[in-house]
Amino acid sequence: MCQESGRGSIDPAVTGRRVFVIKPVTGFLAAFAFAGATWGQTATPLRPEIVFQLEAASDPHFAPDGSTIAYVRRTNDAETDQTQSSIWLVAPDGSQHQSLVEGDAITGSPRWSPDSRLLAYTRLTEDGVSLHVRDADGTDRHLTQLSGQPSGLAWSPDGRRLAWSIFRPSPGPVAAALPAAGPDAERAPVAEVENRLVFRLDGAGAIPPGTQLFYMIDVDSGAVTRLSEDSLGGSGDFVWSQDQDALIFSADRRPQMGELPPDSELHRLDIATGAIVQLTDRAGPDAAPRPSPDGNWIAYVGYDDHRMGYHNTELYILPAEGGEPRSLTAALDRSIGNPQWASDSSGLFVQFDDRGATRVGFVDLTGELRIVADGLIGATFGRPYTGGDYSVSANGDIVITTGSPQQPAELALVRADGTQSQLTNLNSDTLANVQLSAAEAISWASPADGREVHGWVLYPPDFDPARSWPMILEIHGGPFTAYGPTFSAELQLMAAAGYVVLYTNPRGSTSYGYEFANLIHHAYPGDDYDDLMGAVDHMLGRGFIDENRLFVTGGSGGGLLTAWIIGNTDRFAAAASVKPVINWTSFVLYSDLPQFFYRYWFASAPWEDPDEYWRRSPLSLVGNVTTPTLMMVGGADLRTPRAETEQFYSALHLNGVPTRLVIIPESFHGISNSRPSRLLTKVAEILRWFDEHDPGPTETAPTP
Repeated sequence: MCQESGRGSIDPAVTGRRVFVIKPVTGFLAAFAFAGATWGQTATPLRPEIVFQLEAASDPHFAPDGSTIAYVRRTNDAETDQTQSSIWLVAPDGSQHQSLVEGDAITGSPRWSPDSRLLAYTRLTEDGVSLHVRDADGTDRHLTQLSGQPSGLAWSPDGRRLAWSIFRPSPGPVAAALPAAGPDAERAPVAEVENRLVFRLDGAGAIPPGTQLFYMIDVDSGAVTRLSEDSLGGSGDFVWSQDQDALIFSADRRPQMGELPPDSELHRLDIATGAIVQLTDRAGPDAAPRPSPDGNWIAYVGYDDHRMGYHNTELYILPAEGGEPRSLTAALDRSIGNPQWASDSSGLFVQFDDRGATRVGFVDLTGELRIVADGLIGATFGRPYTGGDYSVSANGDIVITTGSPQQPAELALVRADGTQSQLTNLNSDTLANVQLSAAEAISWASPADGREVHGWVLYPPDFDPARSWPMILEIHGGPFTAYGPTFSAELQLMAAAGYVVLYTNPRGSTSYGYEFANLIHHAYPGDDYDDLMGAVDHMLGRGFIDENRLFVTGGSGGGLLTAWIIGNTDRFAAAASVKPVINWTSFVLYSDLPQFFYRYWFASAPWEDPDEYWRRSPLSLVGNVTTPTLMMVGGADLRTPRAETEQFYSALHLNGVPTRLVIIPESFHGISNSRPSRLLTKVAEILRWFDEHDPGPTETAPTP
């Protein structure tokens, strides 16, 4: 058996010159083991309506002086069927917990000034997006109205100016001219004309031509200045230089960048002249620039692009005056993100996933790393993906978002001396009498090659190992992502409905290293099928799972694997394939990222090797399927477009297999899209399908 969440250690990772042996932070995650639930006679299983009341903490920001923490609270609202965001403030001892503003405005992007005196933030109302600052005495000032949601906010080191990036549309191609119409004549909508490869994105829909531009405002005078006349291309994260003369930003400025593999570089934008100088140059993306407080270094993350399905993102430092960059984490076989400098410039705090757990480490300028915080989770309510946020004060205290399978994300303080305390308990009333399942960590040897594979199990509230239980295998998407012991309303609802829920990290999952992720490079789906069947066999071997009441579901890459599984076995009583890839040829050409998938997930284009695309497509196996199968997709999904789902649905129908098609109106790939009812619809349709095709309990319980 694995340790829960894999917190014991990272296997010593040896790459190049350095060996990392990472020691765990103990005790903290255990404090959340039963948070939010009363395990007594009054406890009841999770009910769907409770999901409308859930809250989660995200995006914490420590005031530099350590006096206050600002964070974004995500709140489900039953009346509007929305997940709303609002900024809250809390002291490091958990006191003075208050909302930043009154009313129904949606607030976000909290950013403290360097002297901790001002808090900048965005505010969304019926009038649009505006930029505000709040003074220490609570006075709120409206700075300017914005043309849209900014991509980041950054204070100048002296606290006098704020910069932001925003998208500015530009004219695109127009339809051919038609004869003039009379003043009262009616005409059909004009034709849409496009010449870009990427012209729509999941979550946004159609995107107009345009570019990102930087703007700056003087906080005292309110004067707004546009910082560059040139196109910044596809710009990303940015910060001020320590001398306040420039912005350091990440961008892919190639003219045809939308048609090429991702390859952003770091650039320096001179505030006075608008001149842009490129700072890095390699094949592969560079992002998240962070100048050191002493001005000597620029830290950033990135990787050398070898056209693999997965790359470890490394942490680099570049001399501010020019020179060669140096990786600080080349020997750590994990992806690094969210770098934050220590106030004395001695090193950086970083975030990374390890065996399904999300951690914060500190890496010094020699590359030595130690763990400083553990047990981070994200603020989503859906599936149990890894994630989370953190922020560091000048004295080294860390605020993190943390929780457990039974507890949505809360704030906790990890002090520089190692002591820890919980700051919020947002769901104490909502979950006080709700019985939620803890996650049991398991491992097994893959039938494919004997390799260890890792996963978790949720049990029904009234679980008794002496009885026989139905089981759902729930498969994550990506495929280069990872599940962990985090909160999931979807899986908790399945457990509350009486199912044992098995969720795993088969090969291809992240947080287990470069080799493990790339075991599916140009081989997806493949041996990950054996990993998953090994998990099912492992659970059957424990003696309380009914082999006649096995069910399988998953979304995106998990939907693909669900369809692949039922094309290879009939052991499942029913299946639910959600937003899958079914036909690789149609997917790579119709997805919103056609420039990416065929280059990294295949050795050639579909017209160059159609047999390989067909061999790896679940549609090629549909003639084998006898399992009753539910197909589900968002009506506005542009990542795995609904045509993928509908192809398999039609083929199942034509082949006489019991099937049903569920379209979630207006939903992008994420299905819920901050609408709690969509999450509940997804789970309800899956559980209804499984119930309809459940053969019922086996009379004699299986023998251990």
